[in-house]
Amino acid sequence: MAASNKLPATNYDKRPAFTFIWAIENWPVYFFPTFVESPIFHVEKLQDTKWCLKIRSGEEKRLFYSIHRDILTNEDPVDAVFEISFLGSDGSAVVSKTRRKYFSTYETYEEFMLREDAFRLDRARLIENDTLTISCRLWSAEGRYLLSIPPRRCFANTRLAIERRTIFWCVRDFSQIPIGEPGVQLGLPHLSEIGHYVITLNLNIIEIFGTQQVLITILEENLPGCLYFDLSILDVEGKKNFCSKDIRYVSRDKYIRVLSIIVKDELMKGKGTMLFNDNLCLRCEFEIENLPALRSARVIFV
Repeated sequence: MAASNKLPATNYDKRPAFTFIWAIENWPVYFFPTFVESPIFHVEKLQDTKWCLKIRSGEEKRLFYSIHRDILTNEDPVDAVFEISFLGSDGSAVVSKTRRKYFSTYETYEEFMLREDAFRLDRARLIENDTLTISCRLWSAEGRYLLSIPPRRCFANTRLAIERRTIFWCVRDFSQIPIGEPGVQLGLPHLSEIGHYVITLNLNIIEIFGTQQVLITILEENLPGCLYFDLSILDVEGKKNFCSKDIRYVSRDKYIRVLSIIVKDELMKGKGTMLFNDNLCLRCEFEIENLPALRSARVIFV
């Protein structure tokens, strides 16, 4: 049976068979997580079935949710009504979708939830203490319940492996860097689920159509799942100049390694303020998603 927006009114009148509240901590500021999976929750009243939720980012800066019926469960099909809500700081639904679907074993329903621009507009309501809270309520569309089991609730929290870093990079003897050479490198340590990694930034001077350019790139080793960066040159007063900011996704077809290109002559014109003692000082701000995204999770049934 296809998912439908037209649901029997009685589904709203009855107490749900199960309510799952999922808090996703350390939600990123500048991008959607690549992929997050909830712990499995066991809905005994709804034909003794097991379920989980998943959140993923997609093309065109869209966020998708999906609900999955687990394979290690009762094999009978379930005609289910489910409501997925993104909750505000007061616990009320900011965005909500209610659907009906006929689930066989290990079947999935996925749907687009929000675009990034819409999420940003509601971020103050959706994100509290860097946490996105999602509610999933389940009913039987046919009223097939195990009557001996009361409705239950489950609370779970997952912490994403998101790091936010701000570092200062001082490139000494800037005017002496030879054209076309490998250049100067900076190692940025970061954590992942399987140990310590180092993201390597590289600054070198190249010539493009007769003009010398300062090129800042990220090397291909140990790339994070997603990287937001904000790079700038600091003058003697600490003010930002030549700012460059963007997002890089390792999962996309082409990982663009170039983070910033600056015409060297523009820097040399402000040598007195930009190159104090021939030192180029950069402020580097990052938000890093380490994969796998799940760092920790816990579940409470009540």
